[in-house]
Amino acid sequence: MKWREFKLGNIVSIKHGYAFKGAFFVDTPTKNILLTPGNFNIGGGFKKDKLKYYLGEIPQDYILSEGDVIVTMTDLSKKADTLGFSARIPKDNSKTFLHNQRIGLVQLIDDSFDIGFMHWLMRSVHYQQFVAGSATGATVKHTSPSKIYAFKFKAPTDKNEQQKIAHILSAYDDLIENNLKRIKLLEEIAQITYEEWFVRMKFPGYEPAVIDPETCLPEGWVRKTLNKGVNVNPTTKVSKKDLAPFVPMGALSVNSMVIFGVEERKPSGGAKFINGDTLVARITPCLENGKTGYVDFLSDGQIATGSTEFIVLRETELVNRFYIYCMSRSEYFRELSIRSMAGSDGRQRVNPKIYGKMLLSIPTKDIMDSFEKRMKPVFNSIKTLVQENQCLKEARDILLPRLMTGMIDVNTLDLPKQIEREKEVA
Repeated sequence: MKWREFKLGNIVSIKHGYAFKGAFFVDTPTKNILLTPGNFNIGGGFKKDKLKYYLGEIPQDYILSEGDVIVTMTDLSKKADTLGFSARIPKDNSKTFLHNQRIGLVQLIDDSFDIGFMHWLMRSVHYQQFVAGSATGATVKHTSPSKIYAFKFKAPTDKNEQQKIAHILSAYDDLIENNLKRIKLLEEIAQITYEEWFVRMKFPGYEPAVIDPETCLPEGWVRKTLNKGVNVNPTTKVSKKDLAPFVPMGALSVNSMVIFGVEERKPSGGAKFINGDTLVARITPCLENGKTGYVDFLSDGQIATGSTEFIVLRETELVNRFYIYCMSRSEYFRELSIRSMAGSDGRQRVNPKIYGKMLLSIPTKDIMDSFEKRMKPVFNSIKTLVQENQCLKEARDILLPRLMTGMIDVNTLDLPKQIEREKEVA
């Protein structure tokens, strides 16, 4: 396999995005997705949980197509850890992705190169370090097409070899994406089951249930305020000497229980929690966006710390951890939490007094136990898929620099058996 050195500016051009008018930015979901630097993962790749929407007129030249390669030209983080990284526009017929300013569209000017290979080249660490190293700006980091063009790299001269490299790396991303879809489906199953049992009261055996005329609940059920049924912000002691897992606000996903981006820090005055706890953002707009997390990544007996802006909810003898997490995802919980912010000045936060007014419908022990039995395999499957994705990411990230520098001959590399099995099932 023959490799030689190239200059990025001789292979691609980068088109600037359009300055869409801020007056037409909306929070209500529409089919028009306005891409921002927030749509890039650290390490590259498309991020779907921070979408912005647009309702104004759209120039046709700034509508992106499936498979287009884009790069972020601006980074708000201190480390500039997404600056210059690339992502590909996903397949989604229900959405129109708009080429916004601060985003560059990568286009080939040399057809002897494969666009998929270029996507992965622009996700390599040595490329991103080069871009970040030439960035301007103290707080907000910026790059430009001319700076990116200056990057030099080695690549196989055979386009087929480039495509093979891109295929191997993309196979990992495809499997990761499939697992994320499974996680989403499992979370929907959990939420639908909660709503069916505890909101619509269609729990197993509900038809012959006797309704208490005073509570309007099935016999044996009780109504309690949230602060009486759930342990809110429990006291948890942790040693301040040693490093411990730390969960920043950014580690919580929108509309998902999965917690990513856990750090190691010395414990401070923030939230403290254990496995089985639910984390809820208490500030706007994080709460409005549905930022919640289910703690399930700690070893036995380990205690983690987190942002001071977390509400920690812990199970009690009355309600289990699965009930609590699903309750925190309910419209009722979110609506009353947001309503409690009204009238506060500055950065709005949930007023803790609201927990003395929120009412929970708490079932009999046998129904609660039955719900736990139903949910435990669902939550365990999510944990397994999260761990599997972590292994896939680690394997991909180890392969990426080796394939991109020719340390590994792609012709001697087989797809992992796990990926082959997935392809057979599909």
